[in-house]
Amino acid sequence: MLDGLNRFGLPVKYGVIGLLGCPVGMFLASMLGITSGGTSYLMAAIAGGIGGAVGGWLRQRKGMQS
Repeated sequence: MLDGLNRFGLPVKYGVIGLLGCPVGMFLASMLGITSGGTSYLMAAIAGGIGGAVGGWLRQRKGMQS
């Protein structure tokens, strides 16, 4: 998934996945009626991007490639 980002490394790849996935998850949660109401989509995207980048960095430190 998103193989074009492999040249930038795992932290960037996982950060982009988190950046795109968090707002989608929030939208789906709000459609199902299980939302907290206090979090904006922008904050969720930023938090997801940072969390994904940290996860990718940790995975890269373990020596995993994808």
